[in-house]
Amino acid sequence: MITAIRAMFSSTIGKILALGFVVLVGLAFALGDVTGNSSFGGIGGANVAKVGSEQIGIGELRDRVRLAYNQARQDRPDMTMTAFVESGGLDQVLDQLVEGLAFDQFATDMGFGVSKRLVDGRIADIPAFAGVAGSFDQKVFENFLRQNGLTETQLRRDLRQQLLLQQLAAPIGMMPQVAPGMAQPYAALLLEQRRGLATFVPSSPFAPTADPGDAALRTFLTQNAVKFTVPERRIVQYALFDRSAVPVPAVTDAEIAKVFKDNAPQYAASETRRFAQVIVPDQATANGIAAKVRGGTSLAAAAQAAGLSASTTGDLTQSAYAATSSAAAAKTAFAAKQGDVVGPLQTGLGWAVARVENVTAKPARSLADATPEIRTEIGKNKANEAIVDYYNAVQDAVNSGASIEEIAADRKLPIQTTPAILPSGRVPDQPSFALPPELAPLISQAFQAAAEGESQLATVVENQKFAVYSIKSIVAAAPPPFAQIRGDLLSEWRFAQGQKVARDKARAIAKAVEGGKSLTEAVAAAGPNIGSAQAIGGRRAELGANGQPVPPELALLFSMAKGSVKTLEIPGNRGWMVIALTDLARPDPKTIEPARVAAIAQPLAPAFGNELVDQLTAEAKRRVGVTINKKILEQLRRELTGTAPVAE
Repeated sequence: MITAIRAMFSSTIGKILALGFVVLVGLAFALGDVTGNSSFGGIGGANVAKVGSEQIGIGELRDRVRLAYNQARQDRPDMTMTAFVESGGLDQVLDQLVEGLAFDQFATDMGFGVSKRLVDGRIADIPAFAGVAGSFDQKVFENFLRQNGLTETQLRRDLRQQLLLQQLAAPIGMMPQVAPGMAQPYAALLLEQRRGLATFVPSSPFAPTADPGDAALRTFLTQNAVKFTVPERRIVQYALFDRSAVPVPAVTDAEIAKVFKDNAPQYAASETRRFAQVIVPDQATANGIAAKVRGGTSLAAAAQAAGLSASTTGDLTQSAYAATSSAAAAKTAFAAKQGDVVGPLQTGLGWAVARVENVTAKPARSLADATPEIRTEIGKNKANEAIVDYYNAVQDAVNSGASIEEIAADRKLPIQTTPAILPSGRVPDQPSFALPPELAPLISQAFQAAAEGESQLATVVENQKFAVYSIKSIVAAAPPPFAQIRGDLLSEWRFAQGQKVARDKARAIAKAVEGGKSLTEAVAAAGPNIGSAQAIGGRRAELGANGQPVPPELALLFSMAKGSVKTLEIPGNRGWMVIALTDLARPDPKTIEPARVAAIAQPLAPAFGNELVDQLTAEAKRRVGVTINKKILEQLRRELTGTAPVAE
C-alpha cells in the first residue's frame, strides 16, 4: 500500500547488514526504554517479545515505531500513523528488533565477537556526532543521546549487532554467481508472453445524486477517518544565529608580530628553481649525456639516445632538491645560473645531469609587508574559534535545560514561530505559506524530537548557520472539522456508493465469463456505462522497463492461471476492472540461448544471496527461540492507530 514503507525493507541482505533503520544512528532514531518501563495503559512494564535470553519492552517498540514513522514521513509527508501501521510498519519494526537480538546471541554462541575499540571507531565515524569543526565532538554525542532518550549502552548494543551481522551475513549473502542450469527456468519465465482482455467498470455513472444527510456522512467519516485525516503538525519556535551574530575579538599588533616572529622562515628571502634532469645509472653514460647537452643537444634527446627519459621538476627550494638528490648536488645546482647544465652529480639514485630551467627569487618580506596577510589569517581563526565557543555555550545552555526564551534573551536573538506545519514545511490551510528552503534540516529534526518545550540545537548551513529551537505544540493527526470537509465527504460518499454497484457489475461479468461467455459478450450483456473489452498483454521481461510502474491490470494478468478471469478494484472508489487471461506462451528453458541465460544469471545472484540470509535469519531465531506476546502487540497496534478504548 505504501511504497515508502516497503522500500525501507526491500532487500533482505541490505536489511540484515544495515539493520534497516533499527541501528543506523544517522537516522536519529530515539531508542526508548529497552526494559519496557514506558507507560502503556495497564501494561506499563510488559514485554512484547522474548528473544532467547533478551526481552523487547513495549516502550522500546513503541518509540521505534514512532520514529520509523517519522523517517518514512520524510518521503511521504501526508502519511498518517494509522496508514503506516496498517501497511506493516509496526510488524516490520518488531521483526527487525527480533532479528537483531537473535543474530547477536546466535553469532556470540558461534564464537563471533566485537571489540570495544571497533565500536568506538564506528561511533567516531557517525556524522550525527560531528561538531562544528566536522570531527567527533563529545558534547554533541552526549547531547544527541540526551535528546533522543538513548543511553550509550543502548547505542553500543545496536552497533555491536550491526557489526556481528556484517561478520556473519555478508559472506553468506554475497553469492558471486548462479549456475546457468539454475538460471534457465528464470530466463524462460522472463520470456513468457501473455495476452488477455480487460474492461473497466467506472463507479461515477452509478453514483447517487442525492444527499444522504449529516448522520450518514458522519458515519462515513468514522469508517474512512484515515482518508480524511490531516497528518500530525507541529508549531516550531526557533532563533537563528550565524557567524555575523557572533562578536569576534579584534586582531592586535602584538598578535601579528608574534605570528611573524614564530614563522620567520616563511617571510625570509627565498629562491626556488625548476630543473630538467635525467638520472643515469653509471658515470660514463652521464658524462656522455652532459657533453651532448653542452654541445647543443636537448636534454630530452640526449637522454632518449641513451635509452633513458628526462623529466622536469616543480619549483623546488634548495632543501627540497637536496631531499631528492644530495646536499652537495643541491649546493652545486643552486650555484649555477639559469640555462646552465649541471653535472653529472652523484645522488642516492645514480648520476644526475640537470639543466636549470627557471629561477624564481622571492625577496624577504618585512613585518609591514606581511601584516595584511597575517591579520586576515588571524581574523579568520578568531572567527572560527568565536563561532565554536558561541555554539558550545548555546549547547551547554540547552544541556542544562534552559528554555528557548531564556537562551534567545541572553543572546538577543529574535524568536520566530511557524504555523502548524507538516514535515514538508507546508501548512494545509495556508497553501501560499512557504518556509525558507534552508530551514529544511531544522524542520526535519523538529519532527524527530519527541517532547514539547525542550530547547534543542540544529545545523541549518554546515559550519555557517545554526538554530536553537523547541516544539511549541504538537497538533495530533485528525480529520478537519466536519463542516469544513462536508463537501468532500459528500463527493467521496457518492463515489463509494457507486463503487459498490460497479463491484457487483464487475463480479457479474466475471461470473458470466466463467460460465462460458467471452469477455466481450459478457460486457455487452451487462448494460450501458461499461467500457468495451480491450486487449492487454506483453512479455514479462517488459514489465517495469526503464523504471516505469507496472499497470495494476498487467501485474494481475501475469499472476493468473490460463483461462481464468479476475476482478480488480481501482483505488479511490473510481471503479473496477475485469481481466481475462486468454493466452500464455513460455519457451522451453533448454532452448534459450546461453548469452541470454548468462545475462539473467548475473542479477539472480543477489536474490539467491538474500534467500540464504533469510534462511540464516530463520535459523538464528529458531535456535535462540522467539516468543511474541500477541495480545500486547495488538493493544499497541490499536493504540498507535487510535482504535484502543479510552480505558485501555
